[in-house]
Amino acid sequence: MLHRLQTGSVSADNDILRHTLAKNMKEHPVYHIDYGKNTHIGGRSENQDYSDAVIDPEHLRYCFAVADGLGGHLGGQMASKTAVMSIMKAFPNFTKDNINREFTAMFHEANEIIKEKSKAQLLMENMKTTCVVLVIIEDKAYWAHVGDSRLYVFRKWAPYYRTKDHSVVQLLLDIGEIGPDEVLKHPDRNKVTRNLGMTAKLEPSVFANGLELNPGDCFLLCTDGFWQYMNEKEIALILRYYSDNPAQKIIDILFDKAITKARSGDEKKYDNLTAQLVIVR
Repeated sequence: MLHRLQTGSVSADNDILRHTLAKNMKEHPVYHIDYGKNTHIGGRSENQDYSDAVIDPEHLRYCFAVADGLGGHLGGQMASKTAVMSIMKAFPNFTKDNINREFTAMFHEANEIIKEKSKAQLLMENMKTTCVVLVIIEDKAYWAHVGDSRLYVFRKWAPYYRTKDHSVVQLLLDIGEIGPDEVLKHPDRNKVTRNLGMTAKLEPSVFANGLELNPGDCFLLCTDGFWQYMNEKEIALILRYYSDNPAQKIIDILFDKAITKARSGDEKKYDNLTAQLVIVR
């Protein structure tokens, strides 16, 4: 109900209401988060990737995670699933004020759980996993990762940002030993320098400052099995061309293209592929 001013002017009342609503919308814009995901076993005998999400539009809280298991049959599957389930369980602790602390705690907790399971089950000795996580709270996005599972950010349908791999080839790139064109063919391409399950001190890379959301922003979380076949420019072109389509349809199109490339290559036992696409509408 509108409360009349002392002047009795309903028009003035409406002006105040419109001003208040506009101010609130500017301070706390309401976005729709569109989400799609896909996974494919590739040319392997089992899928060691795992992904999940928490979708809570009522409270403007979202968490997305993708993990790529390492350590052979069963061990990789268990490690990736354990990591993601641990992360989903920890997400309710997140607020805008504790992002760095909670991301660090989340990854350390998952790391310890995986190490304990690895010790307890002989068949899963040395199980490990990479992992990338995206958290959206209200109007900002935050992320963290270990290993070579990536987060890409596309703004205005163009590449804007991507995480930096914790891998041997990334280190070689950093010191100038190899060039970008040599990464995918390098013999150490699959060796990561950080993972969940590692016995050395774990240091996840955390972006805790928060990226303010804009309509049209796209976040792509993916394993190396996906990104080795799809570069940023190719992804951006598909995002732009199919921008009016639901996120699920777009991720399916991206997968069709990636799998077609994988099948046409020399490697018959190509890797598992997993990705999640998050679009701000």
